[in-house]
Amino acid sequence: MKLISDYPDRICLKGMSFYGYTGVFDFEKQEGQTFLVDLTLCFTHLRSVDTDVLTDTVHYGEVFEVVKTVVESGKYNLIEHLAGNIISAVFDRFSMVEAADVLVSKPNAPVDGVFEAMGIHIFRERLSLGKAVGSQI
Repeated sequence: MKLISDYPDRICLKGMSFYGYTGVFDFEKQEGQTFLVDLTLCFTHLRSVDTDVLTDTVHYGEVFEVVKTVVESGKYNLIEHLAGNIISAVFDRFSMVEAADVLVSKPNAPVDGVFEAMGIHIFRERLSLGKAVGSQI
């Protein structure tokens, strides 16, 4: 398995904010709360660096909409599962993404104490999921 630093080209979407219904408690699933998502898309060589052509990259707005749909439409128990579904949806929609790194933060986690956020950070390569790099899924 490679590390994120093994991918020289990366697209970063930071601080995306969505309202979702993930949590183990009933009130979390019913009332919902804010989730923050940082997503890094990894490439060995992103063609748009050389071509300056939109079709040679991943459209940030489309990525945002995919993440928004996963966070806002799903009701999961764990943010770990939510994070995995975000990466799976990105791989399903954007075949040129070779790996992805996601941080899902829950600033209003139901924990008694002072904290900025609770979260999960995962990195997955397309190959580690049994899907060929660059394949249409």
